[in-house]
Amino acid sequence: MSEFSERLSQEIRKTNKPLRYLAEASGLQLDYISKMSHGKRIPREEEKLKSLLDAMECVQRTRETLLRLYRQEKMGRVQWGCMQELIRIMEQDEEETAAEKRKLPAFAAEEGAVLNREDVFLLLRDLFADNAGKRMCIWTAAVRQEPMEHLMQLIRRSAGGTVEHLFPLWQNREDEDTLENLQRLRAVRPAIFLDGYHPRYYYLKNAGETSGGLFPNWFLAEDMAFAVNEAMDCGIVLKEKRQIEVLRTEFQNKSRKAKELVSRFRISEYMDKVNRMMNTGYVTRNYYIEQSPCLLHLVPLNVLKEHLLVEGETREALLRSIQLRTTHMQQEEMVHIFSMEGLRYLMEEGRITGYPDALYRPIDIPMRIWLLKRYYQYMQSTPHSCVCVREDCIRLPRHMSIISSSNVENGLAFWSSTQNGLIYYQMMEAGISRKLYELCRFLEEGNLTCTCEETLELIGKIIREYGGTL
Repeated sequence: MSEFSERLSQEIRKTNKPLRYLAEASGLQLDYISKMSHGKRIPREEEKLKSLLDAMECVQRTRETLLRLYRQEKMGRVQWGCMQELIRIMEQDEEETAAEKRKLPAFAAEEGAVLNREDVFLLLRDLFADNAGKRMCIWTAAVRQEPMEHLMQLIRRSAGGTVEHLFPLWQNREDEDTLENLQRLRAVRPAIFLDGYHPRYYYLKNAGETSGGLFPNWFLAEDMAFAVNEAMDCGIVLKEKRQIEVLRTEFQNKSRKAKELVSRFRISEYMDKVNRMMNTGYVTRNYYIEQSPCLLHLVPLNVLKEHLLVEGETREALLRSIQLRTTHMQQEEMVHIFSMEGLRYLMEEGRITGYPDALYRPIDIPMRIWLLKRYYQYMQSTPHSCVCVREDCIRLPRHMSIISSSNVENGLAFWSSTQNGLIYYQMMEAGISRKLYELCRFLEEGNLTCTCEETLELIGKIIREYGGTL
């Protein structure tokens, strides 16, 4: 028996309700329920399981557990793991805690010194803190997940400078490989907003492929090489110039053959990239994942012109890109994947979360109500093109704006206001692209989402709360 069927069988026994009663109350065949609870059958439609859970009168936590186990079994353990990792990458918070920012005493490292785990991270902390205006090369050919996550937090808090990071991934031949890749990319994700951080990846040809020397992982500063093992609990310091140059040459040779994980764009560049993608022609539905719906096609052009803050040629270029983008959106088959949190933010702050605050003035309340009513009508006319995620299942952050289609190279896109202006960051890799599209299809099928009726009811309630009428 699977974990799902075993737990379902336990919960059925706890109800003290005969199977015949559950069959009548749920509208399912008695034999169907029996086979489901003994692991001999799994329903194709989630609604059938929900009907059974209604008949069982499960408490909310039990209901959610059974639905999660059902989805996991239906999809497969590894595939489900990939979906969860992708969701975790999207959900990651950008805020630093006070503990991350505290100052610690400097650590002195001598030539040939062998370091334990605590000393390893103390030395790395100091190397990154002293990296302003400098260049550091990192080759993590074999670092375990937990120390990799710790390492990325150190990079995230670094003084700046340039950090070139080289690391391997599997070739996505099996879902198990993709799951490992997504776990690695989740570890890397917190550092991507550091402008000087440049992650590059290469695909492994065999499991034993590592970097040169006795240690698989190297940190190359201007006057020091630092080697660590997989667990990063043992390391050695080298300061001999010839050794450092040999390692740096090997790093550069490997890096030239690797692929960039993160592309960075200014707003006009990003809009141009999206429009070029749309002009290539699509044969499938396009998915948009943002905290609030992608409402660009519903906003009148005169309202956009009135609210845009950018000036000069930048303004004109942005308006041209927006008009072209609006035309694409009116012609294509698209699915909005959004959250109620984003819609509430639209009504409270007058901002559409897919668009950075620096671009436009907030929309006034009458326009907010008008825009949400237009979207309500759009949902009624195209009910399967709007998907509202359940916020207890997925939390969509404000700074994310994702387009996914099966026949283009998809990526996870995030924006951030930096000292160099507004920048879009896009994580691109084959496993991300494939699993992102599969996640969108999974959500469109009604998994981890509200029903269309529930969504319309919630939107109608928000409109009425702000004085509007339907």
